[in-house]
Amino acid sequence: MTSRLLDSWSEYDAAVQEILDLTADTLLVFDQDLSSLKLERPERIAALRRLLGAREFNKRLTIVVQKPAFVRQYSPQLMDLLAVYSPAITIIHAPPHLDGLKDSLLIADDRHVLVRFHQDHARARLTIDDAPECAPYVLRFAEILGAGGDPLSATTLGL
Repeated sequence: MTSRLLDSWSEYDAAVQEILDLTADTLLVFDQDLSSLKLERPERIAALRRLLGAREFNKRLTIVVQKPAFVRQYSPQLMDLLAVYSPAITIIHAPPHLDGLKDSLLIADDRHVLVRFHQDHARARLTIDDAPECAPYVLRFAEILGAGGDPLSATTLGL
């Protein structure tokens, strides 16, 4: 059980990879637009593919974004995962009343959490292997998810 404060973008970036590498069953993500998580990097897509590729009933990736344009335009591999591994992966556009939330959450298996306190700053807290410490963040994510939103689709509709 460890917890540490992060003060730089390089520390935050390393912590994102650490959380992805530790994820065994479920990954919960709440972020403004996913740009700071850099999920399109090969090692990160590989970690997500490993999680979802197991095709076990309990493997799950749930993402809630406030601004989905970045995901749609600049995350083709993530959108490909959405097409291939649906319904194990869900990406939801948060409702407008959640636009005031400025933090970011990355929660793995309800035991590991990376919390960025403000979307414009790298300052964050990384907690590893501490379910009681992660519980409030899991509850917060459930409340965000419970607020509703529109699921993103991997297919583009048009005429």
